[in-house]
Amino acid sequence: MLLRVLAIVVTCFAVGALLMVAQRRGARRSAPTAWFKYVTYLLFVTAVLVIAEAGRTPFAIAVFLLLAAALAEFYRAVGLPLGARIALVSVGTLVAAAALIGGAPALYPAAVAAALAILAVGALGGEPRSAARAAHWGVLGLIAVATPGAHLLLIAAHGQRFALFAFLFLVVCGSDAFAELVGRGWPIGRGILPASPGKTAAGLLGGVVAAVAIAVVLGSALAIWPSEKALAYGLVLALTGSLGDLIASSMKRALGIKDFSAALPGHGGVLDRFDSLIFAAAPFYWLVGG
Repeated sequence: MLLRVLAIVVTCFAVGALLMVAQRRGARRSAPTAWFKYVTYLLFVTAVLVIAEAGRTPFAIAVFLLLAAALAEFYRAVGLPLGARIALVSVGTLVAAAALIGGAPALYPAAVAAALAILAVGALGGEPRSAARAAHWGVLGLIAVATPGAHLLLIAAHGQRFALFAFLFLVVCGSDAFAELVGRGWPIGRGILPASPGKTAAGLLGGVVAAVAIAVVLGSALAIWPSEKALAYGLVLALTGSLGDLIASSMKRALGIKDFSAALPGHGGVLDRFDSLIFAAAPFYWLVGG
């Protein structure tokens, strides 16, 4: 199954490479940085799929590291002190652990309890203004990163773990990548979304078309859904993934930053790369009968 999925990945990247060549045909000089980013993204996607196929334990460990890194970037970007960041990252990973151990019935009570605890600590702080701000961002990180991301661990416990994750991951990544490629080459409708002025109507449409096409091909290759159901799931993932990216962009604009970190050269931070996947994980989990 992994080989079939990787063949689809290589095909998608080949189509993307052709788009890049077409866009740069009239340029006086090439942009090696863009190609470096593209190749590293291919290697990155391949590595993630290999880890997901390796088994539940490696996959769960990778998800825990992903969530911890994303939370750490988020709380660092909002300017919280080191002690608060460590505490909040610990709380977020404990919520994710509840999902892994007890499933969905444990995840949501744990998330609510953690949010109330963060608010209570903020209310008891010595500096009301700074404590309230820290509590606000603490709960936001819990809601926007830890809780939706924990649904990846719910997928880890599923009997069709690899098939479900590969579908989710590749459809969301394909939507993101082709939205950027099409939007850069044909910037029609630029500024359609105030929270992310760089996005274009053409790019958003290109991302949706790519997501649906990848979903139909994957649905057939993985033999998990008929084409019409795979198409519907692809459309939902394209929309929810784009919404996750938009929410992250809105928060970055509110904070006055371009990226949450520079942990991944050419791609920004872990949260910059995975924001769409994290947000789309929850609706996808329930969509497929979680």
